[in-house]
Amino acid sequence: MPRRVVVAAGAVVAVLVLLLVGALMAGWKPFTSEPDVLTYGPDGDLAQFTLFEGQCASGKLANGGQFGVESDTPCGNPHDVEVVASAAPLREGRQSSYPGAAALAAFGRAYCALYQDSDLLVPSSGGVDRGDLRMTAVIPSQAAFANPRTAGSASGGRQVSCIVSRDDGERLTDRFSVI
Repeated sequence: MPRRVVVAAGAVVAVLVLLLVGALMAGWKPFTSEPDVLTYGPDGDLAQFTLFEGQCASGKLANGGQFGVESDTPCGNPHDVEVVASAAPLREGRQSSYPGAAALAAFGRAYCALYQDSDLLVPSSGGVDRGDLRMTAVIPSQAAFANPRTAGSASGGRQVSCIVSRDDGERLTDRFSVI
């Protein structure tokens, strides 16, 4: 009898491993700890980014996209993105030289990864599990950082924002951030 239990358990494990490998080969990927990074402002990936923490919007979160006031969408309506967190690694009121795209991207990735692993992002919302989300860090371009007043951002040129969207490109229908 114990031999049958061991064989059955081994068969179950083998099936689970095969399902996981098949899902990964088919393109499924878990919510990774390495968020994508886009820049905003002059010479950035996003020409305009006026979203603030807790705001949902419609639009293309990719090179050439724009998120101005016209993209604002109530979080209870279908939307493409939600700003779940934001921080200014270097305050606006103090003179500071541009730390470099690599340094800001590293900060954005680390900050957004920390946030996505926190309990401030709900596990499921609107029938979508957080494992089906993509996290993107949106950081200022060098020109936005240098001249915050013309950055094309509601919060100036030094804001780093964490944006969630669905990994499959479908729209979200509810809020993921805990407010």
